[in-house]
Amino acid sequence: MRNRILIFILATLFLLPAYAQNRSIEFREGDWSGLLKTAAKKDKLIFLDCYTSWCGPCKMLAKNVFTNDTVADFYNRNFICVKMDMEKGEGPELAKKYKVAAYPTLLYVNGAGELVHNVTGYQSPSKLISEGSVALNGTETMSALTKRYDSGDRDDAFMRKYIGKLSKAYMPAQQEKVATEFINTFDDSRFYSRECWDIIVYNISNPMSPVMKRVFRDRDRFYQIIARDTVDLFLDYTFRSRIGKYVWSKPKSDKFNENDYNEYLKYVQGLSRWEKRPQYIATLYTARHWIDGDFRAMLDGMHDALRYGIFDNDAKLSYIQGHIIQLCTTDNQPLIAEAYDWMRQLADEQTMGYYRSEYMRLQARLLTAQGHTEEAKALEEEARKVRMSQ
Repeated sequence: MRNRILIFILATLFLLPAYAQNRSIEFREGDWSGLLKTAAKKDKLIFLDCYTSWCGPCKMLAKNVFTNDTVADFYNRNFICVKMDMEKGEGPELAKKYKVAAYPTLLYVNGAGELVHNVTGYQSPSKLISEGSVALNGTETMSALTKRYDSGDRDDAFMRKYIGKLSKAYMPAQQEKVATEFINTFDDSRFYSRECWDIIVYNISNPMSPVMKRVFRDRDRFYQIIARDTVDLFLDYTFRSRIGKYVWSKPKSDKFNENDYNEYLKYVQGLSRWEKRPQYIATLYTARHWIDGDFRAMLDGMHDALRYGIFDNDAKLSYIQGHIIQLCTTDNQPLIAEAYDWMRQLADEQTMGYYRSEYMRLQARLLTAQGHTEEAKALEEEARKVRMSQ
């Protein structure tokens, strides 16, 4: 009996480190100026967790990583730790100052308020400690690499490292700028290579950029290096992403860039030997109707485009989804009712459960827009059941 008790105690002690996580990062309260003064006085960096109430990865970080004993000990010992909702209090002002564009964003700021290092996204415990060590060391921080770049360092290894750091910090504009500059140093043999392709795919997504225009124009040369369908899928992704800027934007306002829209439409109209060109043009025309606030013309334009049969199943669904969801934001009840009847017809025409369920979900959205919330919930539930049927 005594031996059994001893074995149980030893086993418990052995397992304890794996399960007992009793300490957490100690986040301080206070106004930003006061926190900066504290950091300056103690000669420490501020570790600022920039979060929002709706951010899932932010909550995972708080629950699973900030409560890790090793993480807590490291950050409590080395930093002034602060959490701030970027949509409340001083949050919006700091988000603007430090150009926070995604969540979670983790900032390392000195007592003078200068950004030393930053990283975006969920971090594992070991990765968060690694990023904190980088901030403390100072030689590989975002600010240190930016200073090297600004001073003219263009070594290949450095450029790759800097581009990677910009990606982790979610600084897409600077990331694309630096990657483009790097690629522009390549001769033809290096440009039309797997190495260059990988840099483009991970760092450049604007179809109007000179690099992407060259890739599209000379895509036959990339077909010899990369599988044709891979090249075409990436190009299609870049074109659709830019179009999505208009499909998912807000109704026409002072922020709508007429020249930007017209320039892109003109470029798309001139695409040669590209079978999806009609889809892009139709989507841009349709989006323009609703941006101008003319939802009647939007629906009519959708019917016209679909009559030509230019969309396959997935593209057709995506095209319809984007614009019907925008219609749901209006109070035009007659058009919403009309769209509901249309979505019901489309759902009835589908032979595959997936597509039928997606059109049913659009019906549910339109029901909600009409104030029929209970009917909408019932239809959503039915759509889930239909989804996996044949």
